[in-house]
Amino acid sequence: MQTEHHADVAIVGAGPAGSACVMALKESGLRIAWIDKSTFPRDKVCGDAIPSNVQRVLKQIDPLLNERFLNQFTEKLTIEGCRFVSPDLSSFDLTFTTKGHASKRIDFDHFLFDMANEVNSSVTHFLKAEIKTLAVSSSGAKIELHDGNIIHAKMIVGCDGTNSFVRKKLAKPFVQKHENIAAVRAYYSNVADLSHNLLEIHIVKNYMPGYFWIFPMKNNAANVGFGMVNKYIAQSSTDLKIALKEIVSSERFSQRFKDATTDGVISGYGLACGGRKNPISGERFLLCGDAASLINPATGEGIGNAMISGRIAAQHLISCFEKQQFNASFNHSYDKMVYKKLLKDLRIQRFLQKLTADREWLINFALKKVSRHEFVREQVRKFF
Repeated sequence: MQTEHHADVAIVGAGPAGSACVMALKESGLRIAWIDKSTFPRDKVCGDAIPSNVQRVLKQIDPLLNERFLNQFTEKLTIEGCRFVSPDLSSFDLTFTTKGHASKRIDFDHFLFDMANEVNSSVTHFLKAEIKTLAVSSSGAKIELHDGNIIHAKMIVGCDGTNSFVRKKLAKPFVQKHENIAAVRAYYSNVADLSHNLLEIHIVKNYMPGYFWIFPMKNNAANVGFGMVNKYIAQSSTDLKIALKEIVSSERFSQRFKDATTDGVISGYGLACGGRKNPISGERFLLCGDAASLINPATGEGIGNAMISGRIAAQHLISCFEKQQFNASFNHSYDKMVYKKLLKDLRIQRFLQKLTADREWLINFALKKVSRHEFVREQVRKFF
């Protein structure tokens, strides 16, 4: 049996981008249909690092939201900075000006989702909902769900991740799969030498071009993973899960994992990296976060940019309804706002990733250089 629903905005995806958009629309009065294929709490495979710009976005929406995140969200560990280690074991510690955090996405995303629903009462949920068809016309957008619900809206916001259904159906193809990153991660307990509360990123000889990470978590846990750009995976026929196991048991890390335990589950995920000016809007739709390929190409971090784009999408939506403009030409201003904020850094990060990818000598040299010069460290700190 089909049931018709009418909304002003349909937001597809309830991760950080979708939650930021809902929160930023809290005083708009717009009716929101919020669609997600899961129910909460739900896990999301990730490195679990929450950058400091998450706090900036929450402050921009409402300072009270950031206070709630800092004071009420207890399932997080404060992160002091990041430790970079080169193949020859040269290293330096970068202390963050604003502390970041680490939290399992099953907890962090659930907190954001609940907070968004508490501050915005104009939301109708469609959870555990798969989209069957999606179409836009000059008169509006129509989404048909597999459960028979049909949603009519004036605008659609695609916050539905790397494999975005909204992007595939409405946007011109722009994903460069060979430039994206694939990664795997596992959870460990009792990894040695994590009292520093630093994110660790290691470039490991014989596993280049790739990066290995150890991110400390609450309750003496650690998110441990390995990632590599897709084109290098294809060239080297690397099995990321095998590589992760080999690195953990290697001479370089075996002592740190000697007493560590894990459930043995290694999960993989894809990262839609930014650095190109792609078309992320069109007739009656906007794309945010991973759906818009806004992940940092150098570090694989995407939560911060997802929330930034979600907030910008909300600002643009308010303008759309004030002026009753929903066409591709008007929505292009959303692209301009997002890329004005993010594109320069994404391009620098992509350049650095390409420059250092398989140049062991350059990585060794760069980390030694950074470790010795405060000015250089300050320039690096700007990206975190």
